[in-house]
Amino acid sequence: MPLYEIEHPTALLSMQQKEQMCKEITRIHCTVTGALPTFVNVVFRTTDENVEFVNNKLRHKARIFGHIRAGRSAASKESLINQINDAWMSIVGERCHLIGLEEVNAENAAEDGIMVPAAGKEMEWLAKNKKTFEERAEKGEETSQDLLADLKVMQIKS
Repeated sequence: MPLYEIEHPTALLSMQQKEQMCKEITRIHCTVTGALPTFVNVVFRTTDENVEFVNNKLRHKARIFGHIRAGRSAASKESLINQINDAWMSIVGERCHLIGLEEVNAENAAEDGIMVPAAGKEMEWLAKNKKTFEERAEKGEETSQDLLADLKVMQIKS
C-alpha cells in the first residue's frame, strides 16, 4: 500500500538513480514497518512543466511524498523520513527539498481490489486472503506471484 511519489526536474535523476532510489525506499520502508516489498509502490514524476515557487522565487526542487497506512509510531515515521533523506543525499548528491508522509486509514485503501489491513494486522489479513492470492498467482497475476514469493522468503528468515 505505501505509495512514494517523487517529483523532480528531469535532468536531476538518471534511470540508474531512479532504480537505486526505488530499491532504497523499498528497503527502508520494509525494514522500518515490516511490510513486504510487494506492497511498496514508487512513482517518479518530472516537474519540468510546473511553475514552482519557494520563498517567492521560481525554483525547481525535488520532493518526496509518502502515503503510508495510519497507525505508525512517530519514531517510525521520523526514521522513514531521515533514512529516505540520507538515501537521497547519497544517491543524488544533494538534499531533497521536501520529504513528507501522509497517513491513509486502512479502510480508505485497496490494493489489487482487496482492502488493505490496518497497520499491525498484516498476518491476519494475509491468512484471510492467501487463497485469493494463490488463485490469482495460478492465473499468472504477477503481483500475487510476487507476494507469495515474498512470503516464502519471510518464512525462511523466521
